[in-house]
Amino acid sequence: MKGKKLLPLLLAGIVAGSILVATNTTAERVIAQTPMEAATEYYDAYIARDAEGMMFYSKDINYLDEKSREEGYVKDFKTNPTTGYEIVGSKQINSNEVEISVIEKYAGQGYEQSPPLPYKVFKSDNGWKVLVEPLEINTATGEVTKGTPIHQRKYTDN
Repeated sequence: MKGKKLLPLLLAGIVAGSILVATNTTAERVIAQTPMEAATEYYDAYIARDAEGMMFYSKDINYLDEKSREEGYVKDFKTNPTTGYEIVGSKQINSNEVEISVIEKYAGQGYEQSPPLPYKVFKSDNGWKVLVEPLEINTATGEVTKGTPIHQRKYTDN
C-alpha cells in the first residue's frame, strides 16, 4: 500500500523538478552570433520589458553604470508605449559593425510608430551588441537627431 502512494508522489516530484530545470534553462542568454540576432534579441527583450535581456544584448551610453541603467530601463517600462518593432534596413560598415534602421510601434501616444531610427550593432568580446545612443525624434517632422545622454541632461524648474 505504501508503494502505491509513493509512486505518484515520486512522479510529481520528477515533473516539478523538470519544469524547474526547463524554466531556468530558458532564462539563460545566448551570445548573439550575428548582428541581426543581437538586434532581434535586444528588441524582443525591450518589448517584453526584460531589463536584463536588454542589458545583455546592448551597450547603452545613456547611463554611467549598470545600476543606473537597469533603474532607468525599469522606470522607462512604466511610461514607454513601445509595443512592437520592425527592422527595416541594415548596412554593413565593416566586419565588426553594422548599421540598422528600426521602426518602433507605439500605443496610446497620438502617433503609431517612429520614423526609422538609426542604431549600430558592433562585435564585442561577448558576441554582437546593439549600441544604444540618445536620439531625439521630432514627431511633427519625423526628423531624428543625436540627443543628450540621460546622465548629462540638466533639468531646471521654470
